[in-house]
Amino acid sequence: MPVIAISGAGSGIGHTFLHAFASEATNTVHAIDITFHEEVNEADFHAKVIRHECNTSSTESVKNLVGELKDQPIDIFIHCAAIRGLVTSVTDKEDDPKAAETMDVLDSDTFLKTLQINTLGSFLIIRALIPLLKASHHPPAKCVIMSSRMGSIASNHDGGSYAYRASKAGLNAVVKSFSIDVPEVCFTIMHPGRVESRMTHVREEGAVDAEDAVKEMLPVIEGLGKKDSGKFYLKDGSEIPW
Repeated sequence: MPVIAISGAGSGIGHTFLHAFASEATNTVHAIDITFHEEVNEADFHAKVIRHECNTSSTESVKNLVGELKDQPIDIFIHCAAIRGLVTSVTDKEDDPKAAETMDVLDSDTFLKTLQINTLGSFLIIRALIPLLKASHHPPAKCVIMSSRMGSIASNHDGGSYAYRASKAGLNAVVKSFSIDVPEVCFTIMHPGRVESRMTHVREEGAVDAEDAVKEMLPVIEGLGKKDSGKFYLKDGSEIPW
């Protein structure tokens, strides 16, 4: 009976992953988020679904989560928790998210919060779950991190998005180190594309529905193995340069 944990499961792409994995009655799914914007009721799913409230950037909160998991081995961890790093005083007045992440408007509080959640928070929760991933009954366990092509230095041709780019580049470096230090687990970074979610206050041009992105990623995730650890993939499985 596979055990799946999903962070950011309370909304957006994480919630869509929750619905996908919880459609199988043999699965056990741990839904993790700091706030559940979309309700999670076990009665709505075929699988066993357990809800956990956790602030991934808090060491104490992550420790409490591990206590709730009670040493249960995890076969797949999908990490989706993240923020975009937009300056709220700008989003209150501007519809274009890009206007809220420029060099001129970005402030230190927004920059630090973005790093804290996207980079440090990711490190804390992944590190805490490594013993459970190593104990998987279906080795190698898969730790799949939703990152962004905006974290690729080689792919940065447009500039801007300072906090988000820095946080995702840092996240990619963290996950690459995990793949070297913990060879028993498959750590793979994925860019789901521009997905409609609560990360922005408006729907961005070219954004796709989370259901479409997840549908494309699921077969790629299914086929992941040791050879894919430390790799950075687009949602279709093609490799992204660092």
